[in-house]
Amino acid sequence: MKAYTFIFLFLFTTVNIIAQIDKPSLSPKVISKQKVGLANFILEYGQPSKNNRKVFGSLIPYNKIWRTGANASTKITLDKEATFANTIIPIGTYGLYTIPGKKEWTIIIHKKSNLWGAGNYQKENDLARFIIPVETTVDTYETLNIRFENFTVDGANLIITWENSKITIPVNIDSDTIIKNQIKEKILNSKTDIKPQTYFDAAQYYYQKNINLKTAFNWFVKASELRPNAFWYTYYKAELANVLNKKEIAKAGALKCLKDAKNSKSSDYGYISKCELLLKAIQ
Repeated sequence: MKAYTFIFLFLFTTVNIIAQIDKPSLSPKVISKQKVGLANFILEYGQPSKNNRKVFGSLIPYNKIWRTGANASTKITLDKEATFANTIIPIGTYGLYTIPGKKEWTIIIHKKSNLWGAGNYQKENDLARFIIPVETTVDTYETLNIRFENFTVDGANLIITWENSKITIPVNIDSDTIIKNQIKEKILNSKTDIKPQTYFDAAQYYYQKNINLKTAFNWFVKASELRPNAFWYTYYKAELANVLNKKEIAKAGALKCLKDAKNSKSSDYGYISKCELLLKAIQ
């Protein structure tokens, strides 16, 4: 009897699967991964299109909770603490809801990320709310798009565009604290041999931040000594030497980098042009 029951369930399930029609979604699911500063983000949302409809104030009513997409609620995952418009958001996965208005939107970071749309949404489960002004665009965005733009060392802008509306949410990651702790651990307090790439990365960080430039120069020197064939190391040592008014060292480094870049068996990676420009700047 059990065998017959199993066969029946198997056939029923198989027929049911075959009977389903595979059709394209009008609001396809988007899953995008993005590195912002030192944090990894994942965005998941259903992507509806305008399709000759009036969107905000009609299809999406003003002053009502919106899933910020289609189908399941929009989700955002981050693996490091970040600030959204100066609001601290801890590591985790959250629902991204909004309340669109004519002049401003309320952005909502919701603790529950497993809801279907705005169904069963409860305000008491909000982690954070903040207001962002709406920018009216000349271009019409046919399809909803959520993405990161305008990247810096410390963050980027989270952008929402649809129809003629654009929302810009500043996202910041405290990269400085993370990087300084790494430098302290891997260089300043290291009890093992330090790799040339470690020296180079730390030196580049100081150089980009315009801090501890003498230390940065010394670390570029060490990186170059440990890996003399890495002409890009030589270039940054020369560039910073020029900033520090060490003209002879800068010129010698730029010439060496130029020669090595020209002789590279793979690619010069753009360093021939960089060296030529640096030599002009030195002179």
